[in-house]
Amino acid sequence: MEERAGFAPKKPWRAERSERDYARNQITAAPASWRRCLRGFATWLEQERGLALSSITVRVASARAFVETHEGVGGVRALRRLGVADVEDFFIDYAKDHGPAARRSMQAALRLLLRFAAERKWVAPQLAEAVPSMRSYRSSGVPRALSREHVRALIAASTKMSLRDHAIVLVLAVYGIRRGQVSALAFGDIDWRARTITFSAHKGGKTVQHRLAPAVAAALSDYIRHERPQSREQAVFLRSHAPHLPLGPSAVTPVVHTALQKAGVTCSPGGPHALRHAFATRLLHDGQPLKVIADLLGHRSLATVSTYAKVDHPRLLEVAAPWPELGA
Repeated sequence: MEERAGFAPKKPWRAERSERDYARNQITAAPASWRRCLRGFATWLEQERGLALSSITVRVASARAFVETHEGVGGVRALRRLGVADVEDFFIDYAKDHGPAARRSMQAALRLLLRFAAERKWVAPQLAEAVPSMRSYRSSGVPRALSREHVRALIAASTKMSLRDHAIVLVLAVYGIRRGQVSALAFGDIDWRARTITFSAHKGGKTVQHRLAPAVAAALSDYIRHERPQSREQAVFLRSHAPHLPLGPSAVTPVVHTALQKAGVTCSPGGPHALRHAFATRLLHDGQPLKVIADLLGHRSLATVSTYAKVDHPRLLEVAAPWPELGA
């Protein structure tokens, strides 16, 4: 793929084409005066910074939200006019309407965009430091997980969606995997005879193998037999419309959002990660050790899942010290 398309050639990946198309669409949807700049930014992220394709897509989408506030004079001319106050004011306004995860994503995207511009002498190198910092503390937050009742309602609502989308929701709910693992699922990962399903390692984690639950097997079979387009692609989940390319990770999120809406369930986070949180919390409440939970989630470190211990209220009450009596 040529640089003008926004990316340098790379080895094919199961959902790479779909993810690249999504990133390209983000650039195409931006104001015309910014498209060339965003294409260069995407190429720089891949060639110079070595970011994964999924990360490039997220950074480009965030950068687009920033540049769209400078539609009048776009591209290099707009960047040359940027000052510290412009960067700070944008980020403060953005933070008012977005949660911590979105703010962190925008923070990273802005700093990268401004460093990209600084390397081309369009802005001062110090401008990237004008992006406000967000102080956070390790394990300071408590994960908000969907209840069992909410998960059941979500699955029930997904039965009113397409066979593909119902299967995606079920796989996420039953196995607590990431959206990238859903889009990467291939026919070779499903052993129908041994009744196992394997999910590839993601974000530096481990490959995870689960028992193929009957409900999941039935949903996957229904989709493959009755709805999946005829294709030589090995990815299980394909786009519904031609060209029937593998479904990208970014396309998994709207599926969950739609199911949540149909079920009348609101939560934060409200995408595929909500089901991952629910999976981990459910295992903890059922008495599974953190080591088992870490293995099932594909994490290499126990520290990554230790935050879930904070939502196990019954166990916390068992070890809580009694409130001292007055006058004792």
